[in-house]
Amino acid sequence: MRRKVLMGLAMLAAAAMPLAASAGSGALPASASPAPAPAAATTAQGAPFTLGNVACSLIAVPAAGKLPVGIGTCPGVRPGAVVETKVGLCTLNFLFTAPDGERFIGTAGHCILGGDSELAGDNGGEKTWAKGTGPEAKDSKGHRIGEFAYAVLQDPKDFSLIRLDPGIQASPEMCDFGGPTGINNDISDGPRVLEYWGNGIGIGTAVPARSAIALGFPNADHVYAAGLALPGDSGSAVITEDGRAVGVLVTVGVHGFGIDQNGIDAGTIGITRLAPQLARATQVLGTPLTLVMAGGK
Repeated sequence: MRRKVLMGLAMLAAAAMPLAASAGSGALPASASPAPAPAAATTAQGAPFTLGNVACSLIAVPAAGKLPVGIGTCPGVRPGAVVETKVGLCTLNFLFTAPDGERFIGTAGHCILGGDSELAGDNGGEKTWAKGTGPEAKDSKGHRIGEFAYAVLQDPKDFSLIRLDPGIQASPEMCDFGGPTGINNDISDGPRVLEYWGNGIGIGTAVPARSAIALGFPNADHVYAAGLALPGDSGSAVITEDGRAVGVLVTVGVHGFGIDQNGIDAGTIGITRLAPQLARATQVLGTPLTLVMAGGK
């Protein structure tokens, strides 16, 4: 056990370096020189939060206009695309359907229950909006795509759903990586490589497709991993290398260092797992929601 812990902590320290963020097509070549850290990186931490009863910070949500709106490298309405809310700019995650044909796409709960919104608050609770009454959501060009139907911001959940307007074209496939190919419910030991596409200020246009390392999946509600997240990344879809949906990128800071028989629970970013959040949204909205799958890379 001692050797496993030491190896895990060494991997965590190495992976937490900024260069751990890599393009989906592979790591940066050895000859590539990292750009100086942008000033915006100092604002990566937002409001205080707890994830898995561990103190951390929500990823900050930049105000509209802070990202290169309209020229995003993941255009449209799909996992990895920009979404503009009344709080600011975030990243879309997975696409879902209901039996009546309605479509929903996810982002983080704090993208609508956080920031300067009147709904703001640490562990801001849970809210639903009847059809036609939810806050508006827009794409990277400022065009309406739908309205919020559900949101939760309460440890261990940080998740929201946008009800897409009829006629809005949407794809389930994550930019660059492909997937999702299903939902990852694993409880397991050992390191796992995670993949995500975000729109973080200062890196979203240069290295939007990134990797992180989780030292284990010991918890059914969250995953901690060593990776990089900046303002604008909130809500990003996180998958394993086989394309299965793990959850939603939501927090930054030193998470955990917990250890049990299921693995090491530690990292620099926090991910709320999809399965329990989708189950809760299904219960609250009163309709079954199904993840729309796509092919792998």
